[in-house]
Amino acid sequence: SSDSVYFFNTILISYDVNYKVQLVKFGDYYSANVTDTVKAQSWNNATGKGGVLAIQVEEDLTLNAPLFADSTGFKGGNFYLHTTAFCIPGATIWAYSATSGSTANGAYKGEGVADFAAFINGGRGAPANGGGGGNFHNNGGGGGANLSTGGNGGGNFSTTGCTGSRPGLAGKALNNTGGTKIFLGGGGGAGHANGTVQPFGGGNGGGIIIVFAKNVIGNGHKISSNGQAGRSTSYDGAAGGGAGGTIIMNVTNSYTGALTIQANGGNGGNEDDDNSLNRCYGAGGGGS
Repeated sequence: SSDSVYFFNTILISYDVNYKVQLVKFGDYYSANVTDTVKAQSWNNATGKGGVLAIQVEEDLTLNAPLFADSTGFKGGNFYLHTTAFCIPGATIWAYSATSGSTANGAYKGEGVADFAAFINGGRGAPANGGGGGNFHNNGGGGGANLSTGGNGGGNFSTTGCTGSRPGLAGKALNNTGGTKIFLGGGGGAGHANGTVQPFGGGNGGGIIIVFAKNVIGNGHKISSNGQAGRSTSYDGAAGGGAGGTIIMNVTNSYTGALTIQANGGNGGNEDDDNSLNRCYGAGGGGS
């Protein structure tokens, strides 16, 4: 577009607009009455945009509905059904193509601050704060992270069938560099699956909410940036939960009325091993 942006302050770091740089527009009000849920647009890794809700109010921010950025951060690893039906030991390394037809494979990793090529988008290694995907066979995905580490996925400890504990690793804790950086919550890794089709894999991380106001009147409502729970399964490996996002509250005078501010990680997915004797597949790790 032909729009121009003028900066009031000196930019300390150079950014390349050919990569993932977004300018976030604040909703700017004298006083604001929230009458319906205000939700952040979901992060889109292809465009490098989304995941942030920002509002600036000179006087009173009155909540009669929530501010909501749950599950709008980094995406969890996609579900993928591996169709290989025989066991060969060896899926032990950190990164594979998630759609590989070989038994030496791993489920999709969750997104985080580090990008990775398509040929290494699966497997148990954790890409920065994204959770690793569970490796062959039926290992759980790792949980996403933000400023603290997520939970490791559960291993396959079966004593019959295809065995081997190679769970997705937890997303790594990020450093906010003395409070000067904020992050979307990391996505959970998908669990390895070869038996049943599931609607989704790893949980998405929470987004970012920034509020500047003189007063906040809560009225019993919520400002939330929670991570999504990982996929549970009755068979195969379960998926990791997404990490909680980030909420910045700059309120210069007072809070009144009940208000919940929440940025929790999503639970890892549960696993019931198809209710089969001697099968013990991997659950998902929790998001931080």
